[in-house]
Amino acid sequence: MAALDFGMALARGMLPTSEKAQKDLLDLAGGRNIFKSEDWWNKAVDTQISSGYRKGEMATAYRTTSGEYKVGRRTTNTYTNPLYAFGYGGGGGGTSVSYGIPEDAVITGYTPPPRSYGYMSIFSSGYGRGPTGPQPIYDTKQVEVFGPAGRADYTAGELSDIERSAKRGASRAKQEAAKAETAKKRLTRGTGGLAAKAIPVGGNGGTGLPELGAGGLQLGATSLGKGLFV
Repeated sequence: MAALDFGMALARGMLPTSEKAQKDLLDLAGGRNIFKSEDWWNKAVDTQISSGYRKGEMATAYRTTSGEYKVGRRTTNTYTNPLYAFGYGGGGGGTSVSYGIPEDAVITGYTPPPRSYGYMSIFSSGYGRGPTGPQPIYDTKQVEVFGPAGRADYTAGELSDIERSAKRGASRAKQEAAKAETAKKRLTRGTGGLAAKAIPVGGNGGTGLPELGAGGLQLGATSLGKGLFV
C-alpha cells in the first residue's frame, strides 16, 4: 500500500475540502511532509465523518530549551460576575481557558519594575496592589491547538464535498491502475518477443553449425578453417 503525504492524499481526492477539517488532519499527521499509508488517511477521514473534526483554538507557544515552541498546560476557569446581583454586567459569569508557561521555557529578559497603583476593593477594606517586581520576557508565538476545544460536525455541504472528492479519487485510482496494467502487458509482450528470437547458448542459429566458439579452438570436424588446407 502506497505511503502519501498530505499534498498527495489531497491531490488524489482522499481528503475533505473543508479548511478546518484539513487543519485537523495535518495536526494528526504531524505536518505536510509526513507520509502516511492510504489506510491511515482513509481511517482519519472516516473518524472525522463519524465523530466530527477537532476544533482549534489559539494559544501562546513558548520557545523552550530544546528550541521548539511548546504550549503549556491547559486550564479551564469558571468565574462569576460579583456585580451581576446588583444589576451590573452582562451576565452572571462564564468560563475562560488559559494555557500556562512550560517549565523549560527560555527567559530572554526582564521588564522594568512596573509602577504600582492602588485600587479600592468593594469586598474588603484597604487597598490591593499589583505586582511590583520585574516580569520575565519570553520568546512566544501564536499557534492553533486542536482537540481540547471539542469536535464540530460536518455540514451537509461539507459531506457532499467529501463524497464528490472520494468519487473523483476512486476514478483517478482506477485510471492509474489501468495505465499500470497496460504498461505491464506491453512490457511482457516486448520481452516475450525478444526471448523467442534469442539463440540460447549451445543452440543452433539455423545455419547447421553450432554457436561460434562453442567448440573452442581445437581442430575438430567443425573447427574454424577445417578443410581449407590439405
